[in-house]
Parts: sequence; structure tokens; C-alpha cells
Amino acid sequence: MIRLLLLAVVGSILADETSTAKEVNYRKYIGEQDYKVPFKTRVSEEFKVGQTIHTIGTLKEEPKRVDFNFHKGAEKDVDMPLHFSIRFEEAGLFNSGKFVYNTFKDGNWSENEQRISNPFKPGQEFDLRVRVLDGKYQVFANRIDVGFFEQRQSLKGIDHVSIRGDISKLRLFHYGGRIFPNPYTAIAELKPGKRLDISGLPTGKRINVNLYRENKEFALQVSIRFNEGAIVRNAMTNNVWGKEEREGAMPIEKNQVFDLTIINEEFSFQIFVNGKRFATFAHRGSPSDVRTLEIDGEIELHTVTINDAPGV
Repeated sequence: MIRLLLLAVVGSILADETSTAKEVNYRKYIGEQDYKVPFKTRVSEEFKVGQTIHTIGTLKEEPKRVDFNFHKGAEKDVDMPLHFSIRFEEAGLFNSGKFVYNTFKDGNWSENEQRISNPFKPGQEFDLRVRVLDGKYQVFANRIDVGFFEQRQSLKGIDHVSIRGDISKLRLFHYGGRIFPNPYTAIAELKPGKRLDISGLPTGKRINVNLYRENKEFALQVSIRFNEGAIVRNAMTNNVWGKEEREGAMPIEKNQVFDLTIINEEFSFQIFVNGKRFATFAHRGSPSDVRTLEIDGEIELHTVTINDAPGV
């Protein structure tokens, strides 16, 4: 009897440890790991309109400067079609420094240097996203749109990205996406063990993320409703809507980029918003019958990916 109790306790501990490990993996963004700083990497293909280059790190407690660059080549002093410099060293009595944009070509810096207030804070996480648009870059700092910056050089030939400076931890470098139609539909095949990652910018009152079964029945709808202050989850059984689930405070803000992750497990969908657990939604049908994805509503969609979910 004692042996059985011990086995049960050990089993419970192991299950908790497995659950914790899965939770840690689930919270990670695709491409997340520990990167050494200074960081420089070759990109596998030239950047295209619609792509977002995304990096997350933690600033040192007393930072002076962080630089984020696009390079045309791996050698020193090559052209840099994009140079963002976070300059805490220029902080004054009433500001936290400057966020500077410039370009470097043929051994010379452009005289046209653009400067805005620094949106980042010492010792805190920084989330920098650069979205490539037609003739310009759109920049998001800690999910907030901080402006557009003119592309002064062609995207052609950009083959390296670097990050250097006063960063205590760099944990994400990732790029992808395109210009998506609205509504956006795609074959999903979100089988158990897979995760769906979406990022986008809300532009209105409502966004729907729909997962359909082969018979076009809703396996899951995640409805982001700003006018109701809720993220509503629901599904169909025999083509009849079930009970809505709307618990949880609204973690998404208007006009700020958000990240939504949906992980298909054997018994439920796990839902994360901005890297934090938001809800669990129990399956109301077969977990293996998820065939199609649709995203509609008032959203500027940036990225959509389906990957393996570590730990499932």
C-alpha cells in the first residue's frame, strides 16, 4: 500500500514537472533561444514587402546604446540600408534618450538622420519589430507603432542583420510574414501537437480567428471583441453553437500589435496571448479534425505560422 502511494506521489511530481516544461515551451515564440551579443546572422533570403523582422531582449540596468542594422555583406564597413540606434546616452532631464534612424552607403553616413523619443526603458524588456512595406519601414516598439521610415536603399542585397550594445539577454530573432488578404483563409491541418501563431495590428472593433473541421463546422472560434472588452471562445457540435466562454480580462489593446498562439492538445486547445497563458478550451469534437483556418475582421495581419508544439 505504501509502495503504491509512493508511486502515485512520484507520478504526480513527474506529471507536474512535465506540465511545467510544456508550459515553458509553449510560452516561447517561434525562433526563441539564448543568443549571444553582439549578434549577427545571415538571412536565408532577401527581405520582401510584408515581412516583419522581430527581436526581443532585455536591456541592461544602465544602458548607453543598442544598435540594430541591416547589412549588404558580412565584411566590415559594408552598406547598411537600415540602422536603428537606441541611444540612452543622449538622455536629458525630461527625456530617456533618442531612437535614431540612418543609413550607411559607400563609407559614409547619410546627413538625413531621423530622431524620435526613445520608447524603451533601462532594465526592461524591449520588443522591436520592423515591418517592410513598399518604400518604407514601419516600426513597432514594445508593440506600439512609433512611425514610418523611408527606405533609402533597395532591399536587394540585404543578407545580414546585426544587434549589438547594452543588452543583458537577447532571446528572439525571427522574420516572416507577407501582405495578407482580408479575410485570410488557408489549409491549417492543426493536428494534436501543432501550434498556430498569429500576429497582427487591430484596426477596429472585432477580429475572428476561426478553425474549421472538414465539414466546415467550427472546431474553435476565438473572437476578439473590443466593443465588449472580451475574447470569446466557442465551437459547434452538430452545426449548433455551444456555450460561449468569455472569462479573462482583455489583454489586447487597440492599435498595439498582438501575438496569439493556439496549441492543439489531445483534450483541449491551449490559448496564449502575448506570450502569456490566457485560456484552455476543451475540444467539442475530434482533436484531429481541424482542416482550415480563417482570419477576418478589422486587422492588419502580419504573420501566420504553424509549427510543432514542443512538449506535446
